[in-house]
Amino acid sequence: MKKIITCIFFLQSLFLCSQNNKEIEADYEMQGYFKNYQEFNLDSLQKKKFTYIRDINSTNGGFEFERKLDEGLKQSIYTITIDYPSGKYMKYKEYKVYVFSKKDTIIGLINYDTYRKKTNSYFDYEKLSLYVKQHNEFYKTTLEISDFVDQLKQMEIYGYSCGYSPVANALLEHRDLYFDDLKNAEYFREWLTSFNPELQAYGLDALEHLEENEQLPLSPLEKKIIKYIKTRNTTLLQCGGCVIFPDKIYKEIKTKK
Repeated sequence: MKKIITCIFFLQSLFLCSQNNKEIEADYEMQGYFKNYQEFNLDSLQKKKFTYIRDINSTNGGFEFERKLDEGLKQSIYTITIDYPSGKYMKYKEYKVYVFSKKDTIIGLINYDTYRKKTNSYFDYEKLSLYVKQHNEFYKTTLEISDFVDQLKQMEIYGYSCGYSPVANALLEHRDLYFDDLKNAEYFREWLTSFNPELQAYGLDALEHLEENEQLPLSPLEKKIIKYIKTRNTTLLQCGGCVIFPDKIYKEIKTKK
């Protein structure tokens, strides 16, 4: 009996290993495409012939939105879903893809495997290093390229009334850090100066809340950054109830000619 059970377990292991290999092969092929980030184009990708990937699923994915970051850098957000054969069945794999470009030239790409929670990034690191340096000079930070990837590998969702049953008049918080707690101020300052626009918006809200309700004064630098973020007014991924959508949250500030 033990031999039969061992044999069944061994066959199951071989089957699962074969399934995982199919996924690995499909992912390897997709990463090969992502490495040539300069040539990224959704239309040509959907027509491209692969060996292990059966199809780029245009129904469950595609272009979502784009937005401006700092220093003329633009971020374009995509969901790329691939179908690949695994035995008798077809399986799918989803990537969140963030393409970064400047003056219509792609300088890099981050792709995030939503199931495996795995991140890969490919960049012109000379240009990305310059962007990080400019960020640090303006925000007075000491962030690195790894922080850029880490803070932008997943989309934050901005909003305080998310979900099917949002709580009216709930205390403002994000990541379980309440905006009325002075002990959290350092976290809020880090958010304000991050690479992630949604996180910056949370930091802005929290610091303004502390200034108004807890008499924690804003520094001259914080006031400068807050004014800049509101003027930049980039698109954020927001939630309203159970709906998630991209939009701007600050009023357009008209400059005098």
